[in-house]
Amino acid sequence: MTVLISEMCKLRLSDENPWGPPGLPDSLLLPPELSWFQTVGESALGVESFSYQGEPHVVLAQPFAGRCLILTWDYGLQRFRPEEELSAPSVVSCKPLELGQRLFVLAARLWGGSQLWARPGPGLRLAPTQTLAPRRLLRPNDAELLWLDGQPCFVVADASKAGSTTLLCRDGPGFYPRQSLHAWHRDTDAEALELDGRPHLLLASASQRPVLFHWFGGRFERRTDIPEAEDVYATRHFRAGGDVFLCLTRYIGDSMVMRWDGSMFRLLQQLPSRGAHVFQPLLIARDQLAILGSDFAFSQVFHFEPDKGFLEPLQELGPPALVAPRAFAHITMSGRRFLFAACFKGPTQIYQLHELDLSA
Repeated sequence: MTVLISEMCKLRLSDENPWGPPGLPDSLLLPPELSWFQTVGESALGVESFSYQGEPHVVLAQPFAGRCLILTWDYGLQRFRPEEELSAPSVVSCKPLELGQRLFVLAARLWGGSQLWARPGPGLRLAPTQTLAPRRLLRPNDAELLWLDGQPCFVVADASKAGSTTLLCRDGPGFYPRQSLHAWHRDTDAEALELDGRPHLLLASASQRPVLFHWFGGRFERRTDIPEAEDVYATRHFRAGGDVFLCLTRYIGDSMVMRWDGSMFRLLQQLPSRGAHVFQPLLIARDQLAILGSDFAFSQVFHFEPDKGFLEPLQELGPPALVAPRAFAHITMSGRRFLFAACFKGPTQIYQLHELDLSA
């Protein structure tokens, strides 16, 4: 693991110390290190962390194994272990939702139809309960959870030439189509975010620049697109210092960081990213990180510096090196923090975060 010592040893000159516990000198605060912890054998396209009945869990979308694999923490062995698996051949996304005693998992699949699985209560197993919009979801590429007017909804980005991204909202026991979005544009990614106090949805596609929709009158309406952002495969956002930032993934060219200025997103930073399918921000404890995955080089971890308003390089992930990473997620167990890296052409890797404390 290569750590950029010059960045790790940089002094913080602010007197307010927003990143650490009160009383700890700024010069002793360092960003975290990541070291390998565990390997999950099968490859994966997606990873999500969630809580059920107060217990943290992780679910992996494993298309070659044909399943959504739910992992939990083994307190005896101090490792992650499989808890339950859902049959889902050619799955691209497993999106969990906890509603009181009930647990839902949306399994978005390339072939055979997307399905909703449900667990009525603790101690029961998940079972398939519904086939989701079989005539609309032709080739899903991403699924996201969002809340609209107090109701849980899923949005599934469809990448087929004849399909359209679909908003599915809860109605009685299941989730049903409420709106079709962005037809014929071969959407590759959906990102739900809040701007100006209202729900928004950002769609990236293979045919045009990312398009921003806002929730108005009980439906999503187009608001604007993102200028100078061609060939964007995926988008993710984070908040820092009251501002909203975007991480835009580009497989060819440079990935970008943008900031919302009240009317549109403006370019802040470009990062070389040939072969990238994921550029994902993660808030872990006090640190805002962003991980840029690559199919051809080491994946890079960046640390957001609030004084500068930029991402600064922190370290490379590995060994072991990630093989075609597609998604990242973090989870806290027994006071320890872990990072999951789902890889398309290799096993899923789990890293542990270590905070360096120089106060002793």
